[in-house]
Amino acid sequence: MKVGELREKLSKLKKEQVIKLAVEFYKLVPKSKKEDYDLDGLINNPQDKKKAGQKSTINLQQLDQDINKFLDDAENQYYLIPNRVIPKKERPKWRFKVKRWYKELIKIDTKRTDSDIRLQSNLLSDLYEIMCESCGFPLFPGHDSFQSIGVDQTEFFKSVITLIQEAEGKRASVVKGINLILNNYLNHLTLYTELMDVFIQSLDVPDLKYEGIEITNRLLKELDLKSLLKDKSDGKYSQNIFGEQKRNNNLVKFGFKLYASLSELDEGIKFFKEHYYDENEGVKLYILVDLLFENEAKDRLLKEIEEASKKGIKLRQSLLDLMKEIKDTGELPLYMP
Repeated sequence: MKVGELREKLSKLKKEQVIKLAVEFYKLVPKSKKEDYDLDGLINNPQDKKKAGQKSTINLQQLDQDINKFLDDAENQYYLIPNRVIPKKERPKWRFKVKRWYKELIKIDTKRTDSDIRLQSNLLSDLYEIMCESCGFPLFPGHDSFQSIGVDQTEFFKSVITLIQEAEGKRASVVKGINLILNNYLNHLTLYTELMDVFIQSLDVPDLKYEGIEITNRLLKELDLKSLLKDKSDGKYSQNIFGEQKRNNNLVKFGFKLYASLSELDEGIKFFKEHYYDENEGVKLYILVDLLFENEAKDRLLKEIEEASKKGIKLRQSLLDLMKEIKDTGELPLYMP
């Protein structure tokens, strides 16, 4: 039915019938849509000249207050456990709030009177980090907070990086981007390497990538995994040795990807071999081959497998199969075995 037909039919109904229909229509609209289109505001002020269906813009200062309160409440698990701060019926609605705030914050609108792109950037970063935290510790109902709001973690991360670069410039985003990747939990659908790829794509100037490599080297030096591992071998207790090893290896993958994006594979491989740690040399080789596979470096990939074999490193069957297929067909398979 077209709008004109609807208007004509409604004009023939009694007042009580129109009220009944309006109430039923209102019930059918999801809460998130009511908020997006400020349906309550339209009902309260029908004489407003704002067109029906036009999305409202939330005041940034109000957003700042609302989001900071939300962050405090979430940290205290008020959306998860029984409490007197957040009523039980309101707790599941956290996802509608976050989704609405996300949509509002990613708007880069220079026409708004309260425009403050740095504040938007900070608020979106804070929201992203609380979402990541909930992937490691229960803060909200449900098993995956990103799925709950209908935004992939990689998409959310990309939006955060875009706003940081808009607010502070791409150079300032290098350190922040690395920390956002390494210092946050992932949901079950996301890989650290996926976030790395998204971030590196945003660094469209070689100097930014070289700066990323410099920062990566500095962070590896500060971490000093070799000393931590030496303490472990000497019988000294390190509570978070597994976490530090994981951080070290993610930094190495990121550094390799930066070198690869600069077409400096030799330097990337050298960097990887020097810094990546795994007690099993076969595992370390597999990770390197996987990174080379992503870059379609067929010849270099074969060379690494063959050199490892000559050194007596035990090869996984999957690497033997990969080597055979490349030699038989002269091409990389579609997927890494």
